[in-house]
Amino acid sequence: MPYLIDGNNLIHALMEVGPAVERVGLCAVLAKALPAGEDVCVVFDGPHPEMGFPAELAERVEAIFTPGHPADETIIARIAANSAPRRLTVVSSDREIRRAATRRRCQSVSSEDFAQTLCHLLDKADTPGRPGPEPKEKRHGLSEEQTDDWLRYFGLKD
Repeated sequence: MPYLIDGNNLIHALMEVGPAVERVGLCAVLAKALPAGEDVCVVFDGPHPEMGFPAELAERVEAIFTPGHPADETIIARIAANSAPRRLTVVSSDREIRRAATRRRCQSVSSEDFAQTLCHLLDKADTPGRPGPEPKEKRHGLSEEQTDDWLRYFGLKD
């Protein structure tokens, strides 16, 4: 199930119940807590940070920055453009965004409720004995060299 998240809204909600994070930190928390393979898009007001985002976060979480106009406009436009809105989970406490999500029959969760869920998921992720994250190869497949090695090993390539 894909997620569309009002980033600044969720940062403020997290301050009440869990870790105080900034933009990159929020994306790291989402990457750690949400299941691998989930599409996660976080929309932030303002310009892209000067330091940028680490590549491993960009692989798991799409971060969109909206310099010059409110993030709410971008979120509402993405809700309207989504081809499978019933599968989309919209995270925001903004009434206008939640109304747009309801109109398109998206699942809508307040930032405060999602922050609580996120803290719970983080606690579960930190539990000893739980398997770690999936290897990158599982999502992206083998390299050409690795594929050729296996084909040769099984006698399917000379």
